[in-house]
Amino acid sequence: MNRNSLGFFRLFRYFRLFRFPFSFVSLFSFVSYSLLTSASPIQFLDKTKSAGISFIHFEGKNGTSTILEEAGPGVCVCDFDNDGWQDIYFVNGRDLYNRGIPTRNALYRNNGDGTFTDITEKAGVPGNAYGLGCVFGDYDNDGNSDLYVSQYGKNILYHNNGNGSFIDVTDKAGVGAMEFGAAFHSGATFFDYDRDGRPDLYAGSYVTFGPGSRRTCLIGNGLATSCPPSVYRGTPAVLYHNNGDGTFTNVTKNAKIYQPNGKNLSVGAADYDDDGWPDLFVANDGVEAYLYRNNKNGTFTDVAMTTGVALTADGLTMAAMCISHGDYDNNGSLDLYISDFQDVPNRVFRNDGKGFYDEVSDDVGIAEPTKGVLSFGGGFFDYDNDGWLDLFIANGHVYPEVEQATPSVHYKQINQLFRNNSKGKFIEVTKVAGDGFTTPYAGRGAAFADFNNDGNIDLVVANNGDPPLLLHNSGGTGNHFLNFRLVGTKSNRDATGARITVRAGGLTQIREISAGGSYFSHSDLRVNFGLGQSTRVESVEVRWPSGQRQSFPNPVADKFYLIEEGKDHLNLQKFVAAKIQ
Repeated sequence: MNRNSLGFFRLFRYFRLFRFPFSFVSLFSFVSYSLLTSASPIQFLDKTKSAGISFIHFEGKNGTSTILEEAGPGVCVCDFDNDGWQDIYFVNGRDLYNRGIPTRNALYRNNGDGTFTDITEKAGVPGNAYGLGCVFGDYDNDGNSDLYVSQYGKNILYHNNGNGSFIDVTDKAGVGAMEFGAAFHSGATFFDYDRDGRPDLYAGSYVTFGPGSRRTCLIGNGLATSCPPSVYRGTPAVLYHNNGDGTFTNVTKNAKIYQPNGKNLSVGAADYDDDGWPDLFVANDGVEAYLYRNNKNGTFTDVAMTTGVALTADGLTMAAMCISHGDYDNNGSLDLYISDFQDVPNRVFRNDGKGFYDEVSDDVGIAEPTKGVLSFGGGFFDYDNDGWLDLFIANGHVYPEVEQATPSVHYKQINQLFRNNSKGKFIEVTKVAGDGFTTPYAGRGAAFADFNNDGNIDLVVANNGDPPLLLHNSGGTGNHFLNFRLVGTKSNRDATGARITVRAGGLTQIREISAGGSYFSHSDLRVNFGLGQSTRVESVEVRWPSGQRQSFPNPVADKFYLIEEGKDHLNLQKFVAAKIQ
């Protein structure tokens, strides 16, 4: 939500450097979309209502919305009950004006038959403050995924009891994230930064917005709207070390990542330099991004400026709402996607494999199509299983009043889908991607998961002040896949930080398991590889966070595999039959 580097007036106007004759544009559009339709038969169908999801996000504004109420919600996906089906947790706002409006977060259990059931009360995970983000992680390695919710105020950690219920253990664990006086929390991630087998926790923090803070600012012709982050000071995030006894210790300063001026939105852990140790990316709003390189001794060094990801190629700060790691060009190194504000491009940074990044947003074709929207969650995923990572982007503005100032700019916007053409370009296929891309929303968080276990990755999008979107991937390409769930033994049980390499059909693909990311959200920790038309898989290799390596030759395609650290054979994932409430 960065407005400061561009100025209010520039944010609300478009620049057109080139204009083509109408007939040329019409012909070009007709040919382009005809080709895209034939090449992209997949439809994303809105199944929210038919799946039984009735949740509606409560923004909670009283008149003009504030920066808090426009931040919007994240959404998290996890198989919390270990039945093989991915469940969904929606984060909700709260009534901050004592109007007596009851609200809560919502946990929907996947019934395995295309429907979901709201079990929030039974599970005991309603949240207890204005909710923003969430992340799942098995912090005690007991085989049950726990839930961390970032809030305005004290964060909350729910321990999974393994019987369908959770219990609040925030105080016992010591992870409320209030040590430095920050109250406006943001993205979070579990990652084992010291590779001791226990997931540690990074809890991000945004700006100093409190009861006495300025609530509105003026734009355009004197319209009141929420204020930009430049009006507020930044706040420090917290890094917690997992002590292995159900408690955590704040090691932010000892780890050398204390940043009192940070304005964190999304965070993500990934081994960008392929040295086997997880590094940490932090997206800041109007402040240079952080890339904390893991020094392998409990400390980190911020190398964002020297590696080329702190600023854009023109030397500007980014709004930086979303972080996503993925090897979009299949060269063996994790690249980086970052979403940005309206009237500027979203960003793709290519990892050169030597410790440096180049911004290639224009080269890969996303710069121009993303200038006309304000982007939040999303990231890389292979929606057509052709072996090349595509790109989904959730869009929506942060000023409901923007249409009064600039009629051509809309508050609610259409999400976008880009197909990787395997030649270094992303081709927008939004207009042919199905009814899930026809209705505008104020999109915020987004998560990826195969909800019906058919080998095709689906989407769930959290919208500000509206129902979410559950988008079913129809498949239909005939392409093959492999899906893996990893279980660590010496490594952390979730296997965050593990890297999987698949060789098939002349391609070498990598994935790295990571919690959090996108915008305030968390996706399925299983990893899915598209194989295209190939049914022969040469090899699957796993590099575990512990340093152990395993290889599995010639697995059969179109299967869901379970890989346990140290076991030299592949098992099949187990899916429990549909449950009746």
